[in-house]
Amino acid sequence: MTLGHTLPLRAVERQRLRRASFDANPGLYERTRPGYPAELFDDLERLARLRSDNRVLEIGPGTGQATLPLAERGLAVTAVELSPRMARRCRRNLSGHPRVEVLATGFESWPVEESAYDLVFAASAFHWLPARIAYPRAARALRSDGRLALVWHFRITPDNEFQRELNAVYHATGMRPWRARPPEERIRRQREAILNSARFGPVTICRYPRIRRYLAEEYIDLLRTMSDHAIRPPAVKRRLFAGIRRVFARHGGVFEQPFVAGLLVASKRRTRQLDSP
Repeated sequence: MTLGHTLPLRAVERQRLRRASFDANPGLYERTRPGYPAELFDDLERLARLRSDNRVLEIGPGTGQATLPLAERGLAVTAVELSPRMARRCRRNLSGHPRVEVLATGFESWPVEESAYDLVFAASAFHWLPARIAYPRAARALRSDGRLALVWHFRITPDNEFQRELNAVYHATGMRPWRARPPEERIRRQREAILNSARFGPVTICRYPRIRRYLAEEYIDLLRTMSDHAIRPPAVKRRLFAGIRRVFARHGGVFEQPFVAGLLVASKRRTRQLDSP
């Protein structure tokens, strides 16, 4: 059941549509989504004590933006990607690295190889999984001295006239403005989720502030890859994007988006309990 041009009423159905949206255009996703800084992977290598003979389980690699830096360090990577088209593109992008295996399947249903990996890694993907399933399965996959590493881009919503005009465009089209809670609040929540899982800890956090400049069409292409935008009806998106173009035109045609790339690394806790499900 839907309300006019809006979304399905049931949250579980909206979530299903959002997850499925990533299969629509992997090329656009690859072109527009920001990558991760090299120093993040240097810190990950140090904090996780990675060696070239280590095995990594990556959850939700997408097109392989974060998989490639892992592969370039000589790591053996098993990448589990729900979207078949994303998996194909990731496989193609990593074709020069024979120690990378890309599987087109969901992590929730994938048969976990117990105590087989030195690192479980996810970049901008772990939040799609139910915590009650994701953390136990990640712990189950890790060796006793293994580590969990989670990465996100945390956007900073500026408090300025440009952003207020963008918000007005969203309201006019019946959508919530695309804004985010402050990075430190989101980092704190992710840290608490890791600790509350009772499977991992303590947590080490690294932050990498960055700024990315967008022209109007570049910014709109980025929005097209965002799941909450992608599932909107075409007419709604046309109105939204037309309004965004007008805001850009009034403000010199360029928008600078500040954000923080965050890395959270935690050791697997030693326990006698069975890691399930």
